[in-house]
Amino acid sequence: MTTGKHGFLDVLKEVAFEDEPAPPEKHTPAPPPSPVSAPAFSSPPFSAPVAAPLASPASPAAFSMPIDAGVVPDNDAVYQTLLAKTDFEATPAAATIHKFLDPLKAIPDTVMPTNVKFKTAVVQATAQAGLTEDAILGTFDTLKAKLQQEKDAFSGKSQQFAAREVAGRQDQIQKISAQITQLQQELARLSNELVDAQGKATHAQSQFEAAVQRRDSELEQQKALYASLLKG
Repeated sequence: MTTGKHGFLDVLKEVAFEDEPAPPEKHTPAPPPSPVSAPAFSSPPFSAPVAAPLASPASPAAFSMPIDAGVVPDNDAVYQTLLAKTDFEATPAAATIHKFLDPLKAIPDTVMPTNVKFKTAVVQATAQAGLTEDAILGTFDTLKAKLQQEKDAFSGKSQQFAAREVAGRQDQIQKISAQITQLQQELARLSNELVDAQGKATHAQSQFEAAVQRRDSELEQQKALYASLLKG
C-alpha cells in the first residue's frame, strides 16, 4: 500500500483487485506469524468479511472497473485546481484513517489482507478518535458541496465576462451598424473582438464543465467504494 496525493485511491484499488483467499489445498500452509506480528494479531478482533455475491469489497466483481475519469479537458490546470480544493486526502477524516492505517503496512498481506487492514484502521479510528462511518462518507458530501460552490462562483464570473465582453460589444455593433458608411473600419474591429470574446467564453465554459464532471464522477465513485468498504 502507498500513500500520497491519491493514497486512499491506491488503497481502494488494492482492495478492489485483491484476489479471493485461495483454497487451502492449492497453497503451502502459511508459516507461523513472526514475533512482531504475533502479539498484535495472534487473536485478531475480527476476520476478513465473508464475500457475498456482488457485495463484498474483497470480491473482484464488486470493483471490476476503475474510477471513470469522465471527460478530460485539454488543459488540466482547471481540474488540478478543483482537485486541490476537493481532495479527500487533505481532509481530517483521511488524516485520522491514515493514523491507524499506515502502521498496518508493515504486516504482510498474507497475515492481514488489505481490506482487513482498512477495516481495522476504521474500527480503531472510531474507537479511539471518534471517527464514524457517517463522518467519512459525509466528508465526500462536504467535498461535493465545495465543488458546487466552485461551479457557482465560476458561473457568476462567466456571466460577468459575457455581459462585459460579449453583450457589451453586441450593443456597440448594433449602434455602429446604423453608421456603416462612416464607421466601417470600427465595425470590423469590434466584430473580430466579438468573435474572439465569444470563443474564449465558450472554451472556458466547456473546459470548466469538463473538469467539474470529471471530479464529480470521481467523488461519486470514491464515495461508493468507501461505502462498500465500510459495510465490510
